[in-house]
Amino acid sequence: MKQGSQSRLLPLALDAALVAVVVLAGLLASIGAFRSLTQKAAAQQREVLNAIGQSVVAAFDLQLVRAIEALEVSGQLLSVQGQPSLDQFRRYGRGLLSGGSALTLLEWQPVVSDADLSAFERRAAAEQRGYRIVEPAAAEGGAAGDDFIAARPRDLHLPVLYSWPEAGAALGVDMAFDPRRMRSKLLARDSGSPVASETFSLIRRGQPGPVVLGFAVSAPVYRAARPDTVEARRRELLGFLAGVIEMPALMREAMRRADANDLDLFVYDQDEQHRLIFGAAGAEPAPGEEGDAVLSVDVGGRPWQLVLRPRPAFVGGARDQLPLLALALGSLASLLMGVAVARSLVIRRRLERTEAVLAEDRQYLSNVLDGTAAGTWDWHVESGRLEVNERWAEMLGRSRSELEPITGTTWERLCHAGDLIAANDAMKRHLAGQEERYAVEFRMRHADGRWVWVQSVGSIVKRDARGRPLRLAGTHMDVSCRKAEEERLQEDARALEAANRQLRDLAILDPLTGAFNRRHFNDVCLAALAGAHRGHAVGLCMLDVDYFKPYNDHYGLQSGDAILKTVAQALKDNLKRSTDALFRVGGEEFGVIFSAASAESAQHFVAELGATLRGLALPHARSPFGHVTASFGLAWWAAPTSALTPEAMYAAADAALYEAKRAGRDQTIFHRFEAGEGETLPQVLTGRHSLGVEAATEDAVDGPVRA
Repeated sequence: MKQGSQSRLLPLALDAALVAVVVLAGLLASIGAFRSLTQKAAAQQREVLNAIGQSVVAAFDLQLVRAIEALEVSGQLLSVQGQPSLDQFRRYGRGLLSGGSALTLLEWQPVVSDADLSAFERRAAAEQRGYRIVEPAAAEGGAAGDDFIAARPRDLHLPVLYSWPEAGAALGVDMAFDPRRMRSKLLARDSGSPVASETFSLIRRGQPGPVVLGFAVSAPVYRAARPDTVEARRRELLGFLAGVIEMPALMREAMRRADANDLDLFVYDQDEQHRLIFGAAGAEPAPGEEGDAVLSVDVGGRPWQLVLRPRPAFVGGARDQLPLLALALGSLASLLMGVAVARSLVIRRRLERTEAVLAEDRQYLSNVLDGTAAGTWDWHVESGRLEVNERWAEMLGRSRSELEPITGTTWERLCHAGDLIAANDAMKRHLAGQEERYAVEFRMRHADGRWVWVQSVGSIVKRDARGRPLRLAGTHMDVSCRKAEEERLQEDARALEAANRQLRDLAILDPLTGAFNRRHFNDVCLAALAGAHRGHAVGLCMLDVDYFKPYNDHYGLQSGDAILKTVAQALKDNLKRSTDALFRVGGEEFGVIFSAASAESAQHFVAELGATLRGLALPHARSPFGHVTASFGLAWWAAPTSALTPEAMYAAADAALYEAKRAGRDQTIFHRFEAGEGETLPQVLTGRHSLGVEAATEDAVDGPVRA
């Protein structure tokens, strides 16, 4: 009787426990819904705050953008028209400052060097009586004071020449005195676009009153249309068209909108280490709070951050009762749902599903092993016992019974000695936790004596309480066919690489002398110029074997070819650097591209080439020198620019060679070019061939002089 009642009470207890769990889960879900709805209400409040923030930004952003665009267009117009006159500037000022513009002051600030400052001041004084170039005298602490002194000497001055309106203008003030103002102007000069400055106290000459904070937007003006490069912009800078914007006037409407919505407004300059540049009157800025709305605004290239901080009146108001209602209803539903739970059905369904999944997994694993013909292994680390399936042994032409007892030693005995170290190292890395799984390929001895390539993959499947590995399991796959195919592909790749190398040599080498051919001249020359443009000097030497046609006539063409090969080899032996290159330009004419740090080293290098040829002492019965000689034309550029081309190099060296032939042969003519020189085709080359055009015959061009 007792035993029967206990057997009935136990399921009831389990049911009660399950119901309690379900109810608890429902309550937790209700609490989660309450939190979610509360967060949603907070998110809606933030959306409203962000919408108000966009309205606050719009109160001044459009005016600011239009003012900057107007300054940029005016700066471009001045770049086309040049230095404005006083009347022209007044017209610019009336136009830019009309129609509700954010600009309160417009200034023309020309660039004046220190050497031209006095002359500039005299011209300005003739146009505007009493004009002087000054700067604020430093007050205590290094800040600018209210008094003015003569502008101090500096490389660059930016005096205010014209201002609109003129009342209280900072006429004659050298804006270069203030590094903060200059930083934005130099950025505008280099970028070619208007750039806003940091905020500062505005200069009002002759108008006492409270300090007004503002900033200037400087638009660069050049002597011509906007140059393409930074160097050109710095060189062609004429001055700056600067528009001054007062912070109180700019932010007036934004402050009104923020105050109407019970918000405090703060503006920070992110480029000045998050410095507060404008804030709500009577409100103390405090560290950022979670309820703040933060917006970023680009002001002429300067990142501003606007912070809208809700006041208590904004946060207050009727609270949403929906989260509390959801919590109450959810709790009630959880209690009702817990009563309906049936433990036995749930457990039965779970068992059925689990059994089905296990059966499916077992069948899937069996199908994979059968389909891939994989051998399996299970290694017991402490005992060394190795359990394998029949396929593991069949890969080696054996049966499992032949190999028993199977241990780790059995595998080591069958493994190729050259692969054993790599396989053991892979196993050690996996056991040490350095690699997620053990994966390696090695050779194993087949029963017929051949080697079978095997891919082994496995991992740790069991550990002891201290985490040490107890068992590893994995598979073996026969990959011999794949390895053979990889070897064949590698052999094909090596053969293809050799063929490509041979074709490449045929395309760029002269078949007779082994020197680079004329077709490859441009590529190597461009590579040499790339290094030269980084500040390295470059030289090109053209040489021509003297009296070569009479040599061919006297000794025969085969002897002439032999002389060319001998000369080419001698020249190649004298090349100093890996970047030096020898070319056969045509016939008996050769070229050498080389690097030389100085004109003397370039001449010395070419002198060595000539001495080497004379040292060969090759007989030449038809030459007045009695042996084979050559004439050299050397062109050397000390600091070539990007304007120098292979055509210009060839033409300059060929012109020097032509002079050497005219001067009697067996000598060197040297053309030296400094920075910017010799980078266009010389006029002296009229009538001679240039690179890429077939040369005329020697007799037709040079007559008896060049042979």
